[in-house]
Amino acid sequence: MGRLLFCTVVLAIIGLHTPAFAQDKGLDEFEAFRNKLQSNKGPAAGAGSPAKGSGVMSPDDEEEDAPLDPIAGSVKNPGLGLPVKAGATASPSGAGGYGATPQTPEELQALMEQEQEEARKKIEDQTFNQALKQLLPLQPSQIRKTLETFRMSREAAETPITVPEPKSEVQTASLDPSGAPIVIKVAAGNVTSISILDATGAPWPIQDMVTAGPFSIMAPEEGGNVFRITPANAHGVGNISMRLVDMITPITFRIQAGMDWVHYRLDVRIPKPGPLAKTPIIEYGGLKAVAGKDEQMVGVLDGTPPTDAEKLTVEGVDPRTTAWEVAGRTYLRTPLTLLSPGWDASVTSADGMNVYALGRAPVVLLSDEGRMVKARIIPSEDLTDEVTQ
Repeated sequence: MGRLLFCTVVLAIIGLHTPAFAQDKGLDEFEAFRNKLQSNKGPAAGAGSPAKGSGVMSPDDEEEDAPLDPIAGSVKNPGLGLPVKAGATASPSGAGGYGATPQTPEELQALMEQEQEEARKKIEDQTFNQALKQLLPLQPSQIRKTLETFRMSREAAETPITVPEPKSEVQTASLDPSGAPIVIKVAAGNVTSISILDATGAPWPIQDMVTAGPFSIMAPEEGGNVFRITPANAHGVGNISMRLVDMITPITFRIQAGMDWVHYRLDVRIPKPGPLAKTPIIEYGGLKAVAGKDEQMVGVLDGTPPTDAEKLTVEGVDPRTTAWEVAGRTYLRTPLTLLSPGWDASVTSADGMNVYALGRAPVVLLSDEGRMVKARIIPSEDLTDEVTQ
């Protein structure tokens, strides 16, 4: 009985390792050895074998109840059905009908390492793709659309409501205590430059100044006559109190921020000669009058003559010299110095442009850096007569 049980166990073990045995000994030797073991069981083997359903599984029951391989359709054996490494020779079909298997333990080990490496790379790729998806969940087209939307939103948020109109003016300050102060128009995002000039157009140095209001003001350097104003917001008011060198009367300004228009440049003229006043070329002339008092003259100096002004034709000089006639008086605007005839009043800007008020004069003499220039001033009716003739 003990021998029979031992043979049954050996037969079961051999049945489970059939492919490995068959690879080592060959199929014919394996079949002969198994037949020899079955013949040694004798007739009592059937009688002593445990019955089906008794709780003890015999080798025949194990083979009969073993699961079928879904590919080969035979009994599932853990040693069969593995893929063959490239270059390995497929073994003959075993009892279970299995095909190519690794021939040596080294090949089996190499195959297992290859499968582990492929599984590791697959896991790494999946992990990388998942991390990339979490970091950059948007597609390139979606990213471009997002950036374009952000650009449009930022442009809309940063674009000012209105773009103020820039202006450059020349204004004459009033020294009368009852006179209204000059209003300096500023706008957010713009710098306004103010120059202080005397009656001859020479700079008048600023001694000190005090400001109030939501404005950033850059004071002039020592002995300078130009300061700059930048508002801190779009709406606000303030003022400036200023003292000039060699002048007792303070000059006041009112600052007003808005969005309609802005002073890019404002030349403020003091109606008297300053410490740096230019010496007149001839004694008689505009310096005897209060220079810059004539508003029409200041408008011509700005390049904005009165609406009723009639433009005259000037010949013999470059186009920088122009002339207008208002109420029988001639206003000559030129960067040159007028020598003859004598003028009633004159005004000069910071950039050296001069305006002379004089009577009707068909011919004027000008000085261009010491060189005398003769110019003709032709009224419009004379041009009409010449064209008619």
